[in-house]
Amino acid sequence: MIARGSRRLAALGCLVACGCSTMRELPRDQYASVPERKNVRIETEAGAKLEFERIQISADSLTGLSPRPSEGSFTEYETTSMRLADVRKMSVRMIDWYRTGLILGVGAAVVLAAVLTQTSSSGDPGTGDGPCGPRPCP
Repeated sequence: MIARGSRRLAALGCLVACGCSTMRELPRDQYASVPERKNVRIETEAGAKLEFERIQISADSLTGLSPRPSEGSFTEYETTSMRLADVRKMSVRMIDWYRTGLILGVGAAVVLAAVLTQTSSSGDPGTGDGPCGPRPCP
């Protein structure tokens, strides 16, 4: 019984983790509204597509950090600088509250339905034993 519950909880956790974030394109006038952003994808006017773990934005330029493969035990970062005028599209990974709420709501409804069906079918009306055993439920 415990293994079944933990499997359901793990499945619900996977659903929530998959549904929590999406890439959202930012309008051009919001590029420099925040000085630092995380998990950014940029498409340049030249057609190059770049992904950065973190970027720092000034009034007219940006500097992006992206991890580069290394043989050591720590992560090395590659720095890329460019003008904001060279950016065609900027997308940022953000939490999608609508999708997250929908997934959590459906998960809660499934758990509630499972609990209610177990409670209503666990007692035997002929013996007087209810879901709490021979003693009365609180």
